[in-house]
Amino acid sequence: MENPSFVEKRAFSRFNIAIPLVYSEANSAETILAQTYDIDTEGLSIITDKQLPCGASLDICLRMVDNDEQIYRKGKVIWSDMLDSGKYRIGIKLEEPKLKPIPLVLRTINAQRKYKLFPSRPCLN
Repeated sequence: MENPSFVEKRAFSRFNIAIPLVYSEANSAETILAQTYDIDTEGLSIITDKQLPCGASLDICLRMVDNDEQIYRKGKVIWSDMLDSGKYRIGIKLEEPKLKPIPLVLRTINAQRKYKLFPSRPCLN
């Protein structure tokens, strides 16, 4: 049942898609493997094993499986939720340049079909 007091604040549509990525906190040499949960033009949420504090600056590299392209962005953690599985879903606002999510989503879906690599929705187990 919908929450009548909920007001959508996003200016852009979100696309639920699992794209592999690596990230690191700014000024850290440690890189963490993760995947997107959803993306839009200005942000994304990820599923990760590591809790990140709000306000943390991140260096992010999306890894496109269709041609090994790496898409680099910087972002800032704006929210974090612990999931029942012990993993975390982290909301990230990206700095410029903005993402073009529709081509990324279509490329990911085509690669999944062609290579049968990973599910379109992230595994939360």
